[in-house]
Amino acid sequence: MSDHRDISTAADRQRWDQRYRDGAYAERLWPSAYLQHLVDEGITPAAGRALDVACGRGRNSLYLASQGFAVDAVDVAPVAIAQAANSAVAQGLRARWQCRDMLTATNPVPAQAYALIVMFRFVAPTLIPHLLEGLAPNGVLVVEEHLQWPQSDSASIAGPLAGPSSDRFRVAPEELRDQLLGASTSAGIEYDVLDQYEGLIAEATEDHPDANAAVSRMCIRCRSQ
Repeated sequence: MSDHRDISTAADRQRWDQRYRDGAYAERLWPSAYLQHLVDEGITPAAGRALDVACGRGRNSLYLASQGFAVDAVDVAPVAIAQAANSAVAQGLRARWQCRDMLTATNPVPAQAYALIVMFRFVAPTLIPHLLEGLAPNGVLVVEEHLQWPQSDSASIAGPLAGPSSDRFRVAPEELRDQLLGASTSAGIEYDVLDQYEGLIAEATEDHPDANAAVSRMCIRCRSQ
């Protein structure tokens, strides 16, 4: 499985580092509302080892650590990892912060190591098989991506459409579902779908409190082997 959108380059890393230096997401300290919902409803495991892929400034990693998870948090941008580690110290929380490029690693995720893996807003199709293999029996994988949304429909929604302007950083309708199905079939891994959704959600940004986001979400549980 390959996709040009998940190719990490030195230019990409430098661009993200500069964005974080300039204060990108500095005000977005709260965790994903979707992740909070899954935890509150008991859909995710209650505790265990967790992996946060493309963790950025660490808002979801810190939330999971506060819930008792032993968190491995990975991002390619060293500035983001440093900022996340500083936030953890300030909040009295612990996580294992790792600055590395999972897309170029030979074995990016240890096999059957995690009770919970989360990947938010990082389109990386080639990582999907590794994430599935990294789930322990009954482990849960949560993936949320920006969804491609027709410009003609964007003009009709109540507020602006948040997220990237390029479809390089969005998935097509049903693409995430198909990626998971294809990867699981190839690896012989069976799973149950716990939650899925594609469409618009309200998502306030620093500049637009009435903004919307188009998202594709999947939450699955690996069956015991």
